[in-house]
Amino acid sequence: MANTAEEIILRKGAHFVEFAILAFLLWRIFYAGYKFFPRYAFWWAFILVALYGASDEFHQTFVFGRTGKVIDAFYDAASILFILEILVAAACRKITWKNITVLFLALTLLVGLELKMISETKSFKVSFSQMKTSLGYMIDHEINFIRGKRSNGSSSGKNVDTKVDENLSTQIKEKISEVPSVTEENIAAVQPEMAAAPLPEKTAIQVPFTSQAPLGRWDAVHEEACEEASLVMVKYYLDKKSLTPIIAEREIQKMVAFEMKNYGDYKDTTAVETAKLAGDFYGMKNLKVIYDFSAADLKKYLALGKPIIVPAAGRALDNPYFTPPGPLYHNLVLTGYDDDTIITNDPGTKRGENYRYDMDVLYDAIHDFPGKAENIEQGRKAMIVVE
Repeated sequence: MANTAEEIILRKGAHFVEFAILAFLLWRIFYAGYKFFPRYAFWWAFILVALYGASDEFHQTFVFGRTGKVIDAFYDAASILFILEILVAAACRKITWKNITVLFLALTLLVGLELKMISETKSFKVSFSQMKTSLGYMIDHEINFIRGKRSNGSSSGKNVDTKVDENLSTQIKEKISEVPSVTEENIAAVQPEMAAAPLPEKTAIQVPFTSQAPLGRWDAVHEEACEEASLVMVKYYLDKKSLTPIIAEREIQKMVAFEMKNYGDYKDTTAVETAKLAGDFYGMKNLKVIYDFSAADLKKYLALGKPIIVPAAGRALDNPYFTPPGPLYHNLVLTGYDDDTIITNDPGTKRGENYRYDMDVLYDAIHDFPGKAENIEQGRKAMIVVE
């Protein structure tokens, strides 16, 4: 689901080159082959290539895993306009103000559309408002924890994307106001340590299990469905419903279709994006994202009966049931612990129900998606807690 600015620039650059070559070839047919005047050849080539670009975007609306976008069709048209105007100027062997004006407008359109696509891209950098909201919830939870409010009702019922409630305590507001600029570096400095509390030696939360390929079909879609499978498990746990492979497959397919329609992609979501998907698709308003926690914090939340979804460097988990070499980026559900072992529902394998990881191995593998799967170990610690 996450595209970086670099990926968009490279992808759109490839589009520009492809359509520039096609426009040149058609213009040459009309200009050199049919002996059209340069401007007539310009219009014939422009109309045909622009229609082809629009038809390609329309065709993508029928292809699973792809999405047709009007903005892409306009970008292709601007690319065609730019290269054809250069060809006309070259054929006429002079540059007029008309040529300069058209080239300027085409270039402005190309840059503007690309900037718009980048601004709409979900990157790993959370917006200022999202970070401040997440910070408010972290502080709110810790204050309630210290005060002994350990029930599911404390500081719950809010999604990471919702506005901070106006009734947050003065202490929370003061904590937030102390941060002049909420950045990835200083959120950790403000988040207080959880209060020390006796924990049971072991705990288990009965979360229903599904793999990300419930019916055993590990195709391109299911290879990327660990986030969706994790959300399905948590949703059916909260609703106290049984989960069969057929039901899980149906839920995953519906969620992927929803993401393609509303987000344009379904692959590799950050923790914030996964929590947002839960709110948008399932209406789940009781998830929050917490950053830069300790390994002991995992056990503290689990001891409170709160399932946790964690993003991770999949290969660092060293799960022998993963198809070698394992996924670069992965998501799984933590359901309990037993001493220094974390119990999980790992959707990356059909043997993932109640799969146990060594605490240190799991904690070291936890990383939020940093924009590129190959850079996963650069991602910060993140977890999605069910309140």
